[in-house]
Amino acid sequence: MTNYRYYTGSLFVRELERLKEEYIQLDLDEMKVMMKEDIILLEKAMDILYRNKVY
Repeated sequence: MTNYRYYTGSLFVRELERLKEEYIQLDLDEMKVMMKEDIILLEKAMDILYRNKVY
């Protein structure tokens, strides 16, 4: 089985950097909507990672 932890981690870092740049350019209402969407996506990603964790 292949270990994807490093690859997945680097994807999260890149995604967080992208989100940070986008948040800087948004007004407050847009940011609230985007943050709600991002929280849902992060919850789904964490669930996927948890289910695929090697014990």
